[in-house]
Amino acid sequence: MKAYIYGILDISTIDYPQKPAMVIFVAGCSFRCPMCHNWRMLEVKPDQEVELSRVFERIEKARSFVEAVKVSGGEPTLYPDILLEIANFCKRKNLSFGFDTNGFFPENIKKLVNSADLVSIDIKAPFNDAALYSRLVGLDDGEKVIENLMATLETVFGSSSYADLRTTVIPSLNDEEEYFENIGEVLRGLGYISKAEKKKASYTLQEFEPANAFSHELKKIRPPSLDLLVKLAKSARIPQVYIRHRKVGFMKPLEEIRL
Repeated sequence: MKAYIYGILDISTIDYPQKPAMVIFVAGCSFRCPMCHNWRMLEVKPDQEVELSRVFERIEKARSFVEAVKVSGGEPTLYPDILLEIANFCKRKNLSFGFDTNGFFPENIKKLVNSADLVSIDIKAPFNDAALYSRLVGLDDGEKVIENLMATLETVFGSSSYADLRTTVIPSLNDEEEYFENIGEVLRGLGYISKAEKKKASYTLQEFEPANAFSHELKKIRPPSLDLLVKLAKSARIPQVYIRHRKVGFMKPLEEIRL
């Protein structure tokens, strides 16, 4: 079996919560998000095709210093069969397995969720603003994107996988308190609270870093302040909320931040 692999990071401490992990980046994505840092991975190219056995060899070599494997991209759920193969390999090697997703392929995620320890899901904008969602994912049909995302969230909340939710805060685009009030309300309705109370779900607001953005216009935007992230996080009114910002690190619990 072959996979389209853009690259592999042998060890990362900021991609899998509380575990050092190998990160495998697949090529190809269904979105064209203007804030994307991994925009070089959006297109699939013939020279990216790699035998999966070579990926397994890299995982085997990394076992002595990682505890998990994370598949990122791009959009990993374009390739459910590949993810299942990697998940099964990790299970045999006693490694935790997780993947990133934009949530656009809920049927694929149904096939994958019971094989994953962690599913990291991007929430780009409030669920009640299809036009804004369209703008932030680079597609015309924001309503369909939201519908699919909600189906994905419901599936993951009903599974044994850890639901690692996150929103990248972009000043002037998705940084209104009412947006996060809506996100919190929808998450509560989909079953987030009971999963979070079991320490099996969390929501992270992360700092937008403009330097590497896909859109040249967004490169001109100033990063959000820590104060802004904290204010927006409180607006969601849900438990298990974290902040990712250069001033506090990868995942700092909201309740521990002192401004």
